[in-house]
Amino acid sequence: MLWPYLVPPLLIGASIRTYNFFEGERLVQDLWREYRLAQADIAALDRAWAARADRSEMIVSLTTIPSRIGMIADTLKSLLTQTRPPKEIRLNLPAFSRRENRPYDVPDWLRDLRAVRLVPCEDYGPATKLLPALADAAPDQAILVVDDDRIYPVSLIAELEKASRAQPNAALGLGGWIAPPDLTDRPTTILSNLLMRPPAPIRSARIGRPVAVDILQGVAGYLVRPDFFDLAAVTNYAAAPPAARFVDDVWISAHCRADKFVIPAAPNFPPKRHLAQYKRSSLGWINRGSGGDENRNNSIMLRYFAGAWKVGGPAAESRPLHA
Repeated sequence: MLWPYLVPPLLIGASIRTYNFFEGERLVQDLWREYRLAQADIAALDRAWAARADRSEMIVSLTTIPSRIGMIADTLKSLLTQTRPPKEIRLNLPAFSRRENRPYDVPDWLRDLRAVRLVPCEDYGPATKLLPALADAAPDQAILVVDDDRIYPVSLIAELEKASRAQPNAALGLGGWIAPPDLTDRPTTILSNLLMRPPAPIRSARIGRPVAVDILQGVAGYLVRPDFFDLAAVTNYAAAPPAARFVDDVWISAHCRADKFVIPAAPNFPPKRHLAQYKRSSLGWINRGSGGDENRNNSIMLRYFAGAWKVGGPAAESRPLHA
């Protein structure tokens, strides 16, 4: 009787496929890639980056917080090993972190990387991942915005370059969401995830063509250019609710004048061995707010920018979601 031997692997396989579908990941391949990157010497990868003559003109922009700076190597390694390596990686670092109320201790190995430019800047909260680069780059410079706690697919830059040639005036990402009609952010359910119903995320690994969204997600990675923004407006939080400092995706997307699309592409994933540390410093706990869903930081900012949403929201334009 073979069934007792066949059922466990079949159940494991089904569980992995279900996980991959809902999380937009590839668990087995991801674990292998994480292992290989963990074994790689970042200084050697940096030397290989310097020797590449076929680097992209795209720059990468990101930030981090003091408690995470020592774990940023996985993300940087995934960017250095791109099939089209970036022109430069800009790590925007304030002198002092408002969120953690302490300065940064930058490790020597990070200072020594030629591919990485450490950019002293103001602390804009999580939007620090982009705002300093907008002020410092040419108007048409392609900027890839990423988070500090993800491993990105080797094809990320190449996929965005290809998509940008087809849609040069659009902001393009590998994940995003549509503003719900009542402008209220809610926890994702199995059904809303399955149907990618607002505000559940639209994931690059689950679509076959570009899909229009209102908000692009930094966690997934997205491509923008400085001329998509009014720099004075996007860096001015004076009249904004306090929630604005914590929800960079909504803040940046609302200020982005370009149409926004999620493109089909391979997914990214968090390094599994650091998940516990990432969760302890995640903004997710802060952004849930107190009380009901209407008090979530995303909900507050969706309502603040109620007139900015072109795809969803209460006054959505009648147009197809696909490019």
